[in-house]
Amino acid sequence: MDAAALMHSIVPVAGMVTGIIAILLPALIVFVVLHFRHKRTERLYETVRKLAELGQPVPPELLDPPAERREAGSPLMRAVTLIGTGIGLGLMFYLMGMKWLVGVGAMLVCIGLAQCLGLWLERAQRRDAATPSA
Repeated sequence: MDAAALMHSIVPVAGMVTGIIAILLPALIVFVVLHFRHKRTERLYETVRKLAELGQPVPPELLDPPAERREAGSPLMRAVTLIGTGIGLGLMFYLMGMKWLVGVGAMLVCIGLAQCLGLWLERAQRRDAATPSA
């Protein structure tokens, strides 16, 4: 079997395997995340059950844990990140000659600008509410 014939027989198989992996991998990731979240919930309920059997009070923080101490970032930082990402993507697509994809970057820039506008309006609304009216 020569190299060309081997290549013609491997390429369709590789394409099918790639497609199957591309479809199944996200489902596998979701399954793993949900599985471990379910296991954590089961452990929590087991702890609550043991506390109830012992007659101990169940701390409210156990059932309703406080929010994460570390936030994902301020809303302004997320907006600026979207603007920068959009500019970078738009510039990359433009320089690569894929001008029809520059709109993807422009969309991210618009979303970031809209978030900045919303933050500005929210701040102005709080400032107006804090000032006493005559």
